[in-house]
Amino acid sequence: MRILLSTFSRTLTVRTTTTTYNLFNTKEIAYYTMNGASVAPDVSPMASSSDDAEKIKHHICSRFLKKKPPDIYGQRHAIESSKCVGDSLRLLEREILKLPDDLRAGLDQAAIFCPELITKEHKIMFLRCEQFNVDLAAIRLAKYWNTRIELFRGAAFRPLSIERMSDEDKKEMSIAFVRLLPDTDGTGRCNIYVDPRVLEGKEYDNERMVRAAWLILHEALETESTQQKGIVFLVFLEGALLRHFDRTLVKHIANSIRGILPVRVSAIHMFYAPYLFEVLFDVVSLLLGERLTKRIKVYSDDKKTELHDKLIDFGIFPSRLPTDLGGGLEFVDGKWKNCDPKDCIKGSA
Repeated sequence: MRILLSTFSRTLTVRTTTTTYNLFNTKEIAYYTMNGASVAPDVSPMASSSDDAEKIKHHICSRFLKKKPPDIYGQRHAIESSKCVGDSLRLLEREILKLPDDLRAGLDQAAIFCPELITKEHKIMFLRCEQFNVDLAAIRLAKYWNTRIELFRGAAFRPLSIERMSDEDKKEMSIAFVRLLPDTDGTGRCNIYVDPRVLEGKEYDNERMVRAAWLILHEALETESTQQKGIVFLVFLEGALLRHFDRTLVKHIANSIRGILPVRVSAIHMFYAPYLFEVLFDVVSLLLGERLTKRIKVYSDDKKTELHDKLIDFGIFPSRLPTDLGGGLEFVDGKWKNCDPKDCIKGSA
C-alpha cells in the first residue's frame, strides 16, 4: 500500500490506492498500517501548512483503534473494543522490551517484587492516558515506576492508598493543599480542588507533599471514567498572596505528574486570580509546561451565579462546588460534607 501524507485547509488526509480518509472531519480516526501495527499521526487539527506537516510525529497504536468525537474539553477518547484493548496490550509488551535498561529498571523491579500490581488493568490506565499510543504508554509506565520507587521507596511495592499512608506523611496530607471532591462531575471526571492559601504559616516537606498529591491522584484513578476522560483541577485563588505561591512545591508536583502518572489533565479552572497572578503567569507556564498551560481557564470577576452557569457547561454543578465558590460542599475534619443551604449564604454572594 502506497502512503501519501498531505495537509491543506487544516485537514490531514491519508491516501491509499483505493481510499482517502479524512482524519479530523470524521467521527472515527483512521490509521494506516506499518510493520504489522498502525501508526497514528501526532498532529493538531489546526495544522495548515507544509511546515506543520514536517513536524508530524508517528506513534504506534493498534490497527483496531478508533476514537469518539471531541468532547466539551476538545479531547477525544478511544472506543475500547475488546480487539483494540487486547491488541494494544500485546503491542505494549513489545514496546516495553524495546526500552533502555535504565529506563525500564523500576518496572523490572516491580515485576519481581510486586507482580500482582502489574495487572492488565494497571497497564490499561497508561494506554488510556496516552490515548492508546502504545509507545508513549510504555515510556510513561516505565517512568512511573522509576518515580514511584524514588518517592515511596519500599512502600512503592505495596498498593498506594490514603488508608495505607505512612504516619510521617499524615501531617502533609492534613494540610489539604490538594483535595479530591466526592464522586465525579457530569462528564465522568474526578475534580481536584487546590487552595494555596492553606500553606500560610505551615511547615512541610516537599517530598511528602508530593507523596500526598500522588495518593490523592491514585484515589481519583480508581474511577474508570476518570482514567478514560481525565481529571479537572479547580484552583481557588481569591485572597491569595505572593507568599502563598510555593513555586518549588508546584514544580515538584508538576514534574512528578507530567509524563509520569497516568493522568490526563482535561482542564485547570482558576478562580478569582489576584493581580499578582498576571505577573506570575509566565512562571506558572514554565512550571506546568506548554500543554497544561493551554488547558488553563481563568475566571476573574465573575459573580457566583455567572460562574456557576459557566461551570455547568462543563458538567460541574453548584452542588459539588466548595462553599468558597458558592457551592454546597464544606471541608470539615479532613472530609467533604454537604452543608445546609442557609449556612452556605456566605459563599454565594
